[in-house]
Amino acid sequence: MRNGTTTTAGIARQRTGAGIVKQPVNGHKTRDIAVIAGVSAIAGSRTTLAPALVFPESKVLTLMAAGETYLDKLPGIGDRIEPAGLISRSISGALTGAIVSRRRHKSMWLGALIGAAAACAGAYVTYYARKKFGKITGTPDPIAGLVEDVAMICLGSILLNDDRI
Repeated sequence: MRNGTTTTAGIARQRTGAGIVKQPVNGHKTRDIAVIAGVSAIAGSRTTLAPALVFPESKVLTLMAAGETYLDKLPGIGDRIEPAGLISRSISGALTGAIVSRRRHKSMWLGALIGAAAACAGAYVTYYARKKFGKITGTPDPIAGLVEDVAMICLGSILLNDDRI
């Protein structure tokens, strides 16, 4: 690079009078993408939870997320990995990804693509994890769903509010 700056493994090192200053070249790009994917993956578990976490001041989204959390525990509700469930989750993930991406000064289109993919992946991961958790522990499905809900809320809160991420 120019002006006495060199790069090694994505870190710029610049010689100054006081020594060498290290600066990330891509501005935490990998971390931003991980946060976008992580928050969007929550939409794979609960369609309305990810947007509710992104906009915590919205009473409508909070009520929708609470309603979905309740309805999920009722018998006869379709599986999230059925086509209709995946479509709604991928749309929610795309919107969530675009919003989080924009807040992190990244491309909204890239965030939407990452978000849709992460929501679909999250739907499968959380579906099978919940089934396995219930089978291993003998926990009834509604209780396993409640554990899943708490885990998703905690994950989203950490990803959206932790300055270290």
